Amino acid sequence: MRDTSQQTCCCQPLVDEFQCAKFSLYHDQPADFCRSQWQRSERSFIWLIYRWLLAAFFAAGVISSLVDQFNEGTWFIYLTDWGFSLCFYACAYGAILATIYFIKPGYFVSGSWALRIYWCSHFTTTVLALMITLVFWTALYPSTSDGPVGLYNLWAHAFNSICMLFDCFVVAFPTRLMHFVYPLAVGLVYGVFSLIYFWAGGTDFFGNRYIYFILDWETPGLAIGSVCGCIVLALFFCVVIFWIYRLRLWMLERCSKTSAIEVRQTATSGAEAA
Repeated sequence: MRDTSQQTCCCQPLVDEFQCAKFSLYHDQPADFCRSQWQRSERSFIWLIYRWLLAAFFAAGVISSLVDQFNEGTWFIYLTDWGFSLCFYACAYGAILATIYFIKPGYFVSGSWALRIYWCSHFTTTVLALMITLVFWTALYPSTSDGPVGLYNLWAHAFNSICMLFDCFVVAFPTRLMHFVYPLAVGLVYGVFSLIYFWAGGTDFFGNRYIYFILDWETPGLAIGSVCGCIVLALFFCVVIFWIYRLRLWMLERCSKTSAIEVRQTATSGAEAA
C-alpha cells in the first residue's frame, strides 16, 4: 500500500503562487541575485565574465541599431526597441550586481531596492522578449517582409528571447507568478503610448499613421483586439517562465542527489579499500 501523505499534485507549486505575499519583491537571500544557481563556490569568475559578455552583447545590438536605424527618432516608438533596450538594461544591471558581489559578497542585504529593481526588470524583460519574438515572427514579419532576414531582426526578435530564456536557467533567484503585474503594466503603458502617439498625429518612418499595423487606431477594433491578445500572451509567458524556474529547481535537485550518491559511493569504496 502506497503512502499518499507525501504526494502532492504536480500543479501544487502553481496553486501556491496565488497568494498576496507573492506580489512582493522581497527575497531573504540577497546573494541569489548575484550568483548562478549552478556555481559551487561563493564567488565565480566565470559567472562574472558571463554576465558582462551578455551585457556587452545587448549593448552592441542597441548601439548599432540606434546608429543604423535612428530614423529621426522613430527608433524610440517601437516596442521591439523598448524590449531590446530593456534586455540591455537588465543584463547590464545584473553584471553590475555580480561585480559588486564578487568584490564584496556581503554588500547587499535582504530587501535592498537595488535587488528589487533587478528582479522586476529581469522578469519583465524576459516576458516582453518572448512576446515580441512570437508576435513579430507570426504576425508582423510575414506581412511586411520583402527580403532576407536581416541581422537586426534576428538580434532583436530571436536572440533576445534565446538569451533571456537561457539566463532563466542559470540565475539563482526565484520566479514569482504574481510578478505578472510588471510586464502587464509595461505592455499597457505601450498600448496607451501608441494611442497618444496616434492622437498627436505621429507617424512611423514611412509616414504611416500607426506604429504597427496591428495597432492602427483608425481601426480601433483591431488595435484593442491586438492589445488584449498581447495581454493574454504575456500572461501565458509568465506561466511558461514560472515552469522554467520549477524545471531549474528540479534539475538542481536531481544533480544534487547524483552528487551525494557519488560522494557516498566514493566514501564507501575508500572504507572498503582501507
